[in-house]
Amino acid sequence: MNGLSPALERELVLAEGADLARRGEYEAAVALLEPDSAGDPARLDLLARVHAQSGDLAAADAAWAAVLALQPGNSAAKAGRRVIAKVHSGRLRRRPIRRHLLTAGAVAAIGGAIAGGIVLTTRQAPPVGTMAKPDDGLRAELGRLHSEQSRDAAAAKERQEKLKQLAKTLAAPGVSTKVGTDAVTVSFDGSLFSPNATAPNESGRAMLTTWALVLKGQSIRVTVLGHGMPVPGGPASGGSTVSLARAASAARVLAGASGLPLTAFAVATADQGENPARTVTLEVRPTGG
Repeated sequence: MNGLSPALERELVLAEGADLARRGEYEAAVALLEPDSAGDPARLDLLARVHAQSGDLAAADAAWAAVLALQPGNSAAKAGRRVIAKVHSGRLRRRPIRRHLLTAGAVAAIGGAIAGGIVLTTRQAPPVGTMAKPDDGLRAELGRLHSEQSRDAAAAKERQEKLKQLAKTLAAPGVSTKVGTDAVTVSFDGSLFSPNATAPNESGRAMLTTWALVLKGQSIRVTVLGHGMPVPGGPASGGSTVSLARAASAARVLAGASGLPLTAFAVATADQGENPARTVTLEVRPTGG
């Protein structure tokens, strides 16, 4: 595969490995996928499925464990290990775990999408006459898990779209916005407080009041994080009363200027020195439909 980009070469290896497994050539698929699989969650995930399909549940479990060591939140690997645990515990009958592990939405063919280390699939039927009789309990369990993963992925995508739209709404001169997994973080470009003060100074109050207009009519909840610097002789972490007081005073200004109830704002203290400016950071989360 000389001359190909690493990303394209990786997709081709994954597609070829999936195709070999569909044809029942498990040893060839393992020989192709196993080299260079360390550190590659997608490759390890497909390798686990090939092992499971061939009936080597111990090797499959080890490969999925390796995925989770790299990506502790990988839902596909967690689901695979849960199925294997049920087989070992006797809650699912042990028959060969055959082709449906690959064909029930588990691996990518060429052109399939690979995102977040989970191989998203193109469903393909196995060659006629090569599928072993499936275990109904295992097939139902895999189908249920796949449906859950699909719903979770759709919900995550919808949540990200809402957050991106919210970030556009919150954008204004003098602030920076960043989309996270469940909130939009808003940072003010300058200091809002004078040294040692817990109430915004004149320019800080004006900045908060002007920016708060973008919050009008929004179905949101805002967490206001106050910032402060370590005090000589004081604790170096865990936040401070000054930071908390800054968050509370900023929340009152934001509530008054936006027309939102004060209950829409939560206050907290950030760790000392997390932001060297005398300011607050906002985490804004949508609450409406």
